[in-house]
Amino acid sequence: MNNIVGVFNERASAERAVALLEYSAQEVRNVEILNPANFASSQSPLLERGESMLRTGLRWGLWGALICEIPFIFLFILITADNPVKVIILATSWKFGAAFGGWLGMMFGSVRGLDQEIADNYLNTLIGGKWVVAVDVTKSQYRNVRGAMLESGATEARDIRGTLEAKPSCHWLSRF
Repeated sequence: MNNIVGVFNERASAERAVALLEYSAQEVRNVEILNPANFASSQSPLLERGESMLRTGLRWGLWGALICEIPFIFLFILITADNPVKVIILATSWKFGAAFGGWLGMMFGSVRGLDQEIADNYLNTLIGGKWVVAVDVTKSQYRNVRGAMLESGATEARDIRGTLEAKPSCHWLSRF
C-alpha cells in the first residue's frame, strides 16, 4: 500500500488539495487530513508499523489457534487411538495454527503504519503547526496526486510505504 503525503502550511491549502483531487476525477481512496491542533500535545501519536504488526499478529495467532484446534477436538472424540496420541495431536495442532496465523497477521500488519523514524518526522511536522494530507494511491495515480498536492501549495509531497494514520487510543491499557 502506498501513500502520497503532502505537508501544507495552512488549512486552506490542504482543503484545496483535497478538492482538486475530487475535481480531477481521481479515484483516490482513504484521504486523511491530519490537523496540527490534535497533535499539539502529542497525545495521539501516529500508528507505527511495529505496533500494527504486533496487534494483528496476536489477533491472527489467536484465530489461527482456534481454527486449527476446533476440528481436532471433534477428531479427538471420533478417533479410536490411545489417549496419549490424542493429547499429542491436540497439543501440536493449536501451536501450528497459532504460528501460521501469527505469521499471516504480521504480514498483513506490516502494511499499516509507518517506520518509527518517519512517524516521528511527521509527528514533529504536525506539532510544528503544519497540516498533513495522506492519500492512498495506486502506481498509476502517483504523478497526478503528487502534482495536485504541489499545485495546491504543498511544501513537500512524498511517497511513503505504509499508511499515515493516527493511532487509536488504547484506554484498556490504563486499567492494568
